[in-house]
Amino acid sequence: MIIAKPEWFERRKYTGWGLSIKTWQGAAYLVVIFSLLIALQLIPNLSTETRLVLTGFWLAFLLVDMLDVMWNIKKDERDYIHEAVAERNAAWGMIVIISIGIFIELVYNALQQKIYVDPFLIAALVFGAVIKSVTNYKLEKDD
Repeated sequence: MIIAKPEWFERRKYTGWGLSIKTWQGAAYLVVIFSLLIALQLIPNLSTETRLVLTGFWLAFLLVDMLDVMWNIKKDERDYIHEAVAERNAAWGMIVIISIGIFIELVYNALQQKIYVDPFLIAALVFGAVIKSVTNYKLEKDD
């Protein structure tokens, strides 16, 4: 545990991924963290490069602290099942939308007599398939 405590936050269930504030301490933690980030931006006579480096370190610290909290939030078996089903459904929704986007992009570019698809869209689908395959292999091996 770095600074934030898991009991200050809860798993975000209805508005995306990440954490929601559970207690006043969690709200105070975020107010202090973001106030210090704003104060860092307002320091006079600080070069852009120094400001970027300090901001990067500060955001990296926040990311590590929040990942630690997310990792240590207490969940029971029902929470794990609900989260797994919700994540699966979200993944299927994203796969459908990305696939439709690729199809639209192919048709649009074909009408302009060129073949092009955003490589990030293809990478997202390929990377997802690889993660699913590796996960299934590991789960079957562990059974």
